[in-house]
Amino acid sequence: MRKLLLIAGCSHAAGSEIDGTEDSEFNRKNSFGSILAKKMDREPVNISCHGATNATISRSVLDWFQSEYNSKQTDVFVLLAWTESSRMEIPVDEQHLTSFDTMYPHADWASFTSRYYIRINQGWKGGAEWEKQLIPQYQNFIAENQIYLEIYSANLVLQMQYFLQNQHVPYLMCNTMHMFSENTNLNFYLNLIDKDNYLDLNSKEGFYWKYRNLGYENKKAKYWHHDDIPHRLYAEELFQQNLKLETKKG
Repeated sequence: MRKLLLIAGCSHAAGSEIDGTEDSEFNRKNSFGSILAKKMDREPVNISCHGATNATISRSVLDWFQSEYNSKQTDVFVLLAWTESSRMEIPVDEQHLTSFDTMYPHADWASFTSRYYIRINQGWKGGAEWEKQLIPQYQNFIAENQIYLEIYSANLVLQMQYFLQNQHVPYLMCNTMHMFSENTNLNFYLNLIDKDNYLDLNSKEGFYWKYRNLGYENKKAKYWHHDDIPHRLYAEELFQQNLKLETKKG
């Protein structure tokens, strides 16, 4: 039986720009997820994709389980590395199909469903003219509705928590960017999240900002990504969190 670590996240979980390039076999191999897989004696299956939203991440996991998973042949552990809540993906019609599933050639698997969405974040103006016309209205929505998007992300976390529990699949979650703020409306959902399976749920930093604030800087990176040292350190943090989880269960 194959022992896998399914790794789902955005470019941070893909190891983007560890070597200065956006995606490469080297980056994936030296990402915190792949290092964690080695520590856990599992084969990494990294389906993380650049620019992914939290909706992208959760949907890709559901799609992988639907199309790839066989409980009789595979022993899988899932690592969900959530990205910042201030990202959205918008469904598009047939004439505007995107190519997000082909933009990360070194992913171990890609969900075809990504073609039917366009991803919105505050730093992207769009490529095609129709994107440039569409994106600003959603960027304004993001800027004015941060708590709404954080509640949405918390619901995606719960979706994955309950799905994996129902499948009897072990898992661990973490934040690579900012996810949650202090808010009474949000707290209802956060209180339902299993914190034993979630590294630093209430941290305001996440993987990127934690190590950036500690002084780590990737001089090869054009965008906001770490080199291999923070990835190794974070993999150890995740490994220790899982050991605590196993001890508590044991």
